Amino acid sequence: MPGSSLTLFGTPSLHPAHGGADTSPLGAKATALLAYLTLERGPHSREKLASLLWGESPEAQARASLRQALRRLHAVLGEDLVADRATVQLAAPLDSDVARFLELCGRGDPAAADFAVPRFLDGLTVAGAPALEEWADATRQSLLNRWSATLRSVARDAVNRSRWREALAAGESWLTADQLNEEAMSVVMEAMHCLGDRAGALSRFRHYRERLRQELGSRPTATLTELASRIEHAGSATSPTRGEPHELLPRFEADLVGREAQWLELTAVWDQLGRGIGAVVVLEGQAGSGKSRLNDEFARWATGRGATVLLGHGYEPASGAAFGPLASALASALNAPGLGGTPPEWLAEVARLVPDLRRRFPGVPAPAETQMGERSRLFEGVAQVLMALAAERPTIMCLDDVQWCDAESCAMLLYLTQRLEGAPVLFLAGATTGGRRRNLPADHLLRQLSARSHATFIELGPLSEDEVWTAIRQMGSIHTPAGARRFARRIHEVSGGNPFYVIELLKTLFSQQLLSVAPITGEWIVPADINPGSLSSLPMPRSLRDAIGERVSLLDEESRILLGTLAVAARPVSPDVLAHVHGMSRLRIAALADDLIERLLATEEHGAYRVIHPLLGDVVRSALTDSLRGELHRALSLSIEVVTPVDRMGDAAGEIAWHADHAGDAGRAYAFALLAAESATDRTAYHEAFGWLGLAARTAPQEAESLVERAAALAARAGWTEVPPFPSAIQVGFGIAEEDMDLRTESLVG
Repeated sequence: MPGSSLTLFGTPSLHPAHGGADTSPLGAKATALLAYLTLERGPHSREKLASLLWGESPEAQARASLRQALRRLHAVLGEDLVADRATVQLAAPLDSDVARFLELCGRGDPAAADFAVPRFLDGLTVAGAPALEEWADATRQSLLNRWSATLRSVARDAVNRSRWREALAAGESWLTADQLNEEAMSVVMEAMHCLGDRAGALSRFRHYRERLRQELGSRPTATLTELASRIEHAGSATSPTRGEPHELLPRFEADLVGREAQWLELTAVWDQLGRGIGAVVVLEGQAGSGKSRLNDEFARWATGRGATVLLGHGYEPASGAAFGPLASALASALNAPGLGGTPPEWLAEVARLVPDLRRRFPGVPAPAETQMGERSRLFEGVAQVLMALAAERPTIMCLDDVQWCDAESCAMLLYLTQRLEGAPVLFLAGATTGGRRRNLPADHLLRQLSARSHATFIELGPLSEDEVWTAIRQMGSIHTPAGARRFARRIHEVSGGNPFYVIELLKTLFSQQLLSVAPITGEWIVPADINPGSLSSLPMPRSLRDAIGERVSLLDEESRILLGTLAVAARPVSPDVLAHVHGMSRLRIAALADDLIERLLATEEHGAYRVIHPLLGDVVRSALTDSLRGELHRALSLSIEVVTPVDRMGDAAGEIAWHADHAGDAGRAYAFALLAAESATDRTAYHEAFGWLGLAARTAPQEAESLVERAAALAARAGWTEVPPFPSAIQVGFGIAEEDMDLRTESLVG
């Protein structure tokens, strides 16, 4: 039967070519014989095969049973089975899942890990054939060894790329093949720890240790025991609750999607620390770009590899004491190995910042009285502490939101990064672009660091559409090949790929009950009873509004009003129009706009300015009073008319009408809407023209009769069979079309 395939991972079965029905059962002995001939290529003597399968039967009976089994195979395989008086073999290789698995292994293809290798010949019982059982056991073990090697490669690759869920899955599969493999257990423990499940990682270690004791009478090696100790002392973490089918809450947890390149840069710096070389890394990105997430995961990963990690956080200068970020970081080192190696006189200096050092080391002398050079001694004292820690283990000082660091902290950081360049100390800082003010200490600090040869700046940009799709599929347990593709495209469009925005928008969909979680599977689904109209206009998440509002609050009044103008405009605005609206020179407008661009609040395209993202524009617009918003619309309507040449007025008429409508100037809105309709008709943009007629109808209901006649003439020119009703006002905001919800629809009732 040319083109047939044999399944051996699982219950053995022969599948005919072209997807037909499976062949009739061959019986256990004939199936085992086919499996042997498939995997052991070449001719085999009848005597050998009879002994293999019927070794406990008399010779004559064994040969007769072999002939009967061969007749069954011949009925299925036809000429593909070659048997003469002495030997039996397959004329050509028979396709099988084992052959495909071995081929992928030979190419080093990670897809080999997807085969159910532990189920080799699952359920096949052949009585009275000890030789066959020995062959099956040896073959199974050989295949498991190949499978384990593939899983090891997949797991290590996933760890290197910070794909902790992939690493955990590969590690768990690896343990099914080799239940006491210590390397597999270390992968599982590390992955669980980096996923935030510290308690789960320690629980797995205890079960593994007990199983080693019971089955082998041995203990875990020092390497695995040390890993468990590092995880245990890394600090408590809330362990995720897994496998609770009654808890229908969404989980917004995914791998570090879209951050593989940045992760590899960080791990390269870690390798550098191992060679005793210090480094400075600054993670830069917009608010919500995932700097803190990357920082935290790297800190957990490094802790699992033996690093001492110190954690600090910058705060707005008005709300924090001098040296606050560094003091909190140093306080986390009170129980770190190597701290006691710091000379007492330097510990005394650092105790000015961390008084608990005196409780930790009662013999530390009191610091010297305030005198000239006290600050330099304090700086050197902190350097001595870090050198003592680094002498014991590689040390990482993680400082998040460094853009808020006070002047004293910035000065100390500049000193430390230069003083410790030759020590295995990594300064890992997170800085929000667009969130720091010019000429503040943190701005000076970052500019100074950028000139250092051992400093690396890593930028975290927005996620791509495919990366948002990958994250949504992971979080939503979506396994259909194209599931959530359109949904992810829309979320990416609305969020701009900002990870924080993505999560907050998803939370809004769940809070509005437009998404739900299927029981047991945890898959995200669309409830069958939702009202499609509820998708068209969704509330802005408060957390998102607050995050954007915080960035806008940093602006001075002049810049804030300019940003408000761009938000109200809702499309690119030329410098000429902005200059006329605000009564400023074009040069002044350009300077203010450049500051907005640097803060990632606005962007420039083709010589015009606009807000960088619609969500930001919506937040800025909503923060304006109704009267100010109306006056900005009025000023934009008048200014666009003033700066537009007469021969181009038709092109600008729609924008003028739209602003006039929002300003409450019905007369101007009506007049320019008619002009915009005429211009669109001349361009054969009939649907656009109909929309402007609709705006005219809303602003001048007394002209309804003449507008209906205009609409009929337009429909005739466009070739429409009937005149549609005038459209209602266009709503701008966060919305999702019903067709974009390409997730599974399911009723949660019953």
